[in-house]
Amino acid sequence: MSKMTLKNTHNLWDGHSRLEMTEMLQQYEDGHIKSLKREVLKARDSVVVLLYRQDTKKLVLTSQWRAPIVFRGDNRPVIEACAGNIDQKDFDNHPKDALAAAKTAAIREVEEETGWHIAQLDYLYALYSCPGISTEKLYYFIASVDEKVQQGGGVRDEGEDIAVLEISLQEAITKIQEGEIMDLKTVVLIQYIQLHCLDYLE
Repeated sequence: MSKMTLKNTHNLWDGHSRLEMTEMLQQYEDGHIKSLKREVLKARDSVVVLLYRQDTKKLVLTSQWRAPIVFRGDNRPVIEACAGNIDQKDFDNHPKDALAAAKTAAIREVEEETGWHIAQLDYLYALYSCPGISTEKLYYFIASVDEKVQQGGGVRDEGEDIAVLEISLQEAITKIQEGEIMDLKTVVLIQYIQLHCLDYLE
């Protein structure tokens, strides 16, 4: 049976995320062992929450600039579901319950980014965002919102400048088809609602 193990690692960069150079040992089924060097982005775990209003049944999405997209030369803000990091204090408050930490982060991020209060928060699953390069695990949620509790727009001290959009499910599907919604995690959640949860929006 093949197997991969970590031999050693050293830090290349500390910033918003941490970049590590790792040496992995790949053992093949025939017993051969090969040393592999791989850069690993040590990113914090995060949450993503697709919101819908209880009264209008419209989806609540965000629009903001993302540095990697601008770096690629795609000069437009990214339309996406509300998302953000799980802070260390969230894990500290729930030391043995990663899902509880994720729920705490989800509630905070929704209020900071959109200003909406969550009425019901439904957990779907936790998935690795990009296992070929990053350690990030992303916790997926769907939530209904019932009232505005603050202005939203994100935290300026963190460089956020977030616009809030309200569109129907069909409009969101059209934006995916036309390439206006290009964020993978958002597409995953919208397709989940299409497949399993149309009653959310009826």
